[in-house]
Amino acid sequence: MDRRPLGIGVVLVVLTAALVTPIFSGHRIGGRAAAVEIAAQPVVGDCLLDIRRDPGSAGVADGQPTVVPCTVPHHGEIITQTATMAAAPTSRSGGGQVPSLAACAKTAYWYLGVHPLDWVGQRSVSLDSWWPAFAADFGMLRPSPLQRRVGQSWVACVMTSPHGLIRGSTAHLYGGTPRPSPIALCSPTAEIVLYESVSCDRPHATEIVGWRVADQSSAHQATFEQSCTELVGRMTGRTDTGADGALRVAVAIIRSTDGLAREGWGPGHSGPYRAACTIGTAGPRLLTGSVIGLGDAPLPWN
Repeated sequence: MDRRPLGIGVVLVVLTAALVTPIFSGHRIGGRAAAVEIAAQPVVGDCLLDIRRDPGSAGVADGQPTVVPCTVPHHGEIITQTATMAAAPTSRSGGGQVPSLAACAKTAYWYLGVHPLDWVGQRSVSLDSWWPAFAADFGMLRPSPLQRRVGQSWVACVMTSPHGLIRGSTAHLYGGTPRPSPIALCSPTAEIVLYESVSCDRPHATEIVGWRVADQSSAHQATFEQSCTELVGRMTGRTDTGADGALRVAVAIIRSTDGLAREGWGPGHSGPYRAACTIGTAGPRLLTGSVIGLGDAPLPWN
């Protein structure tokens, strides 16, 4: 009897069993399959938590921050965005082109409900001819590596607070009836120092309500004083802006040593002097809250 066909058959059976057996009995790998969640493209008005700065690019955040309701304390808000990276304004830095923070910051006026820099006339109904004063920083948000792998290509401008979390949306903050400002600008003392501020939730003596370009003439300052008192009345909603002598409305004329008008700290145009319209305490007692939009409610004394 020829055993070669039989031997070949045995080999085929063994090979088939070796190939088929794992399919039925199988090597099992522990764990469960899970879909990877990829964040959608952000939209204007989104409020964000966990904004992580890209260490290799100043002012640019890279990652997927968490979108939360704006009623939840948050780190930043999307104030504008482009559909593609190529459409975003750029500036030269470090030998290359990067998203322009200056262009980003200028969009804040539109988002806050203020007429743009080239608009002649009122900034808004509540501001009249004054520029808004607010404490804010700006940065660019771009897709994470995973978002770019699935074809997302956008750049968003993010407004953040230098003092931590923002409580409430800032959208159209100055465009309608004044309401409490989540980004109010306060000074710890009666003296106004450019680019130095504290959170208005901390004890402070002065709140800056608005800015205008100024000069040193006393006539110019006298004109501003009446306008400032009217501005404080509109922005606070108080019947008595002086709170029966407890508060003091004043105009401070400040010289800008570098000639720059930084966003939130000036009227948007360079000039040697700026007029700051302020409301502050008339005595040693300090405030621990903004008075913008407060109306005739009790003052937030320390």
